[in-house]
Amino acid sequence: MKKNTPAKREAEPTRSDAFAKARRGPEPAEVEVFDALTRAIVTKQIRPGSRIREAALATSFGISRARVRRVLQKLAELDVIEFRFNLGAFVSRPTPDEARAVFRTRRVLEAEAIRSAAAACEPKDFDALRAFVVRETHAFETNQPGVNAISSGFHAMVADLSGNPVLAKILKQLIQRCVLIQALYERQDQKTICLVDEHSELVELMRGGRVDAAVDALEHHLDHIEQSLDYDRRGALDERLLSSVL
Repeated sequence: MKKNTPAKREAEPTRSDAFAKARRGPEPAEVEVFDALTRAIVTKQIRPGSRIREAALATSFGISRARVRRVLQKLAELDVIEFRFNLGAFVSRPTPDEARAVFRTRRVLEAEAIRSAAAACEPKDFDALRAFVVRETHAFETNQPGVNAISSGFHAMVADLSGNPVLAKILKQLIQRCVLIQALYERQDQKTICLVDEHSELVELMRGGRVDAAVDALEHHLDHIEQSLDYDRRGALDERLLSSVL
């Protein structure tokens, strides 16, 4: 018995040390889980309607279920995750009507972001936008995974440059929801959804002070994104099947 006692005492601290290390790490474990889930969703490794198993995530990342739940709650606030009573967490599956409403609202807010950013940006800000477009172009040319998410970063950057933190927060949530909608409804034959050259045009119009033309260009850009979606094809899915899909 005495020989076995030290072994038991060593096994338990090892497990506790693993959790303590995650808490003390340079980047919170919640951020790692959040980033991994978001990346998997926007790159279609996890499809809308899929169930997220809380206990399995906790085990895989070596953290408590309470910490995983905090991540899922944050994703739920962004409308990326939804909780279903007695079933758990699922990747949101917006209906076609909800998807259209998201894009309509985004149009209004992003037009205001374009106007504000065009007025507030300094030359270095436009240079930063241009540099992002260069990186985005490379991502498309090399067919990097998650190109829709990469392209959404351009729009999020414009939101931040608007100088209105309230507008930026709401708009970035809508942009994230649009990425989810694209993952769900994009046409099978659609290769490029967010056109890089249109981002480039937006930067030059804003830099040149042609604000109305920039807003018009944004409208056409969002038109092209929505035209790449097929609401009818996915909308016919029998909703009674959703809770059965893992």
